[in-house]
Amino acid sequence: SARNTLMAYDSTPTQLTIGLALISVGLIGTIYFYLTRNHKYWQKRGVPGPQPWPFFGTYLKQFFVPFLETEIAMVQSIWQNLWNLRWFKTWHHRWRPRFDQTNHVGEEWKRVRSIVTPTFTSSKMKNLFHIMKNSSNDMLEKLEKAAAEENGEIDLKKLYGGYTMNVIAKCAFATEADSEFENNATQLFTFPFWRKFLDYTVPMWWLDFIKFTVLPQGAMGFFRSITVGLINQRVSTNQQYREHYHDFLELLMNAKRLGSGEISKSIKDIDDASFRKETDDEKTLNQNALSDTTAYDGKKKLDENEILAQCVLFFSVGFETSSQLLAYCTYCLALNPDCQETLHNEIVETINSNHGEFNYNMVPKMIYLDAIISETLRLYNPVLRMERQASENYTLGSTGIIIEKGMIVGIPVWALHHDPQYYPEPDLFKPERFLAGNRERLVPYTYLPFGTGPRNCIGARFALLETKIALIKVVSKYRFVESKTTRIPLRFLPVGRPLLRCEHIATG
Repeated sequence: SARNTLMAYDSTPTQLTIGLALISVGLIGTIYFYLTRNHKYWQKRGVPGPQPWPFFGTYLKQFFVPFLETEIAMVQSIWQNLWNLRWFKTWHHRWRPRFDQTNHVGEEWKRVRSIVTPTFTSSKMKNLFHIMKNSSNDMLEKLEKAAAEENGEIDLKKLYGGYTMNVIAKCAFATEADSEFENNATQLFTFPFWRKFLDYTVPMWWLDFIKFTVLPQGAMGFFRSITVGLINQRVSTNQQYREHYHDFLELLMNAKRLGSGEISKSIKDIDDASFRKETDDEKTLNQNALSDTTAYDGKKKLDENEILAQCVLFFSVGFETSSQLLAYCTYCLALNPDCQETLHNEIVETINSNHGEFNYNMVPKMIYLDAIISETLRLYNPVLRMERQASENYTLGSTGIIIEKGMIVGIPVWALHHDPQYYPEPDLFKPERFLAGNRERLVPYTYLPFGTGPRNCIGARFALLETKIALIKVVSKYRFVESKTTRIPLRFLPVGRPLLRCEHIATG
């Protein structure tokens, strides 16, 4: 009897352990099934691709390997036979990441876009031109100091980062880029590793529930405070005293919904001065997207939150991407002295033909300058992949493959820009690809530095003008050469996002 009691006593914890083990296995199995339920989605449809990891999917490599190193191989294995199919009309929406507070959808996007688009016309850009031109003085002083030193080396990212920071501070927020401004601006582009990791690995519904955002709230609060304060200040100022303000903030405060004809003129004006002429289909899509709007909720102007969102968007477009473009462009010129000499001669001749005066109307006349920037954007485009969300189900040609409504589709910009089918010797810097006679032969939708269609980058014209002004100023006075610390080839960093980030860019 005692023995039986002891045996019964001993069996109880064993049964409990087995029960807990079975529950744990069942729970783990359920979680594993939930995390991997869609991992064979494309395989079942006959589309090859990389094998996703549980919990991490295919994003894990982005934190350890530069994105561009895996992108081309992935594209070749997945989309090689699908890319030539045209399915852009289905992609009305950008995917809205959790950190994107500027991306409107549907009718609200049409209303905001139709109001903001006219702020980038020629007359508006002329006013911003003077702000950009005056912001280059500090940059030229740093170059003069570097040229006088024995080694003559200059950190290009730091040099141009200061310039674009000054431009955007004055144009978007009507303020000087002091240390507080720079610190908060830096926070917007240097997300902590753990924030990026959570953003890519934790289910979206959970992060939305806890109101998680990658952008730090402190930095966003800083820019909100500046914007709201300036708006209140200008609203209380007599209108006649506001006429001397020509910054982007003032343009947004005065912007209002235009009629269909006025929108069409704005689109044509922007396209005429663009680095790439739109096709007739693109122009029609743009016109329809901004004009075919049925509801505006009576709002014909932007409210404070919308103005802030546009300023932050404007900042993100005009600061880091433009400073990177300038750094890569100068790097390419240093490694290609013949191209640099041709550009220098074009700049000097154009300025001399205008009696030594540098004004807005001269910029579009510099064709080789435009080709230099276009080729740099092809070779080192800051955004390696763009994403769009399907607004309806769509069948890819005769393949039978259906892109379902709500699905996010990646557009492999880096892979397209480096495909020898479209760009022979894709790793070489050859500005002649974008000169007259060659540019027209480019295959549509294979050159996408600013996207295309109605949701292309609205700040492209600003970014290009900002970049051209800086290059005109520095190349007219200085020559760039390789230095002891110039890396050939450049070394790129894994950043956890499809963005191009270089370790170090320096020249002499």
